[in-house]
Amino acid sequence: MKIFVDTNIFLDVILKREEYYADSGRVWSLVSEKKIKGYISAISINNIYYILSKSIDTRLLEGFIIQLLDEFTIIPPDKEILFKAILENIRDYEDAIQFLSALRSGSEYLITRNIRDFPKNKLEIIRPSSFLKKITAQ
Repeated sequence: MKIFVDTNIFLDVILKREEYYADSGRVWSLVSEKKIKGYISAISINNIYYILSKSIDTRLLEGFIIQLLDEFTIIPPDKEILFKAILENIRDYEDAIQFLSALRSGSEYLITRNIRDFPKNKLEIIRPSSFLKKITAQ
């Protein structure tokens, strides 16, 4: 199984956001344990670094980045993705890049907490909790 993970899922785990930490952490663990194949956009790396660089220790942050680079396949935002993201009917350019990167990865699911920000006709957009219930039921 292939999943594409949106930036907010990693922020939930790293920042230990109480309401989301357990489910987001379990999704990340499934990739870490090589039970499923995980993909992320290269823009998630710099977004995570930028967002967290002001609030957590640099060495700790670098450890998280190295872990992500180690465990996930990175989808680069090439010219085609960046151009199509402008034309895609998605309000937020960053979300459009994430969506097109998920399609490029061939993932079955895009895991995010912002499900309404993405079109639902090309792959399944799903919250971590719903994804975990779905794979547990299989």
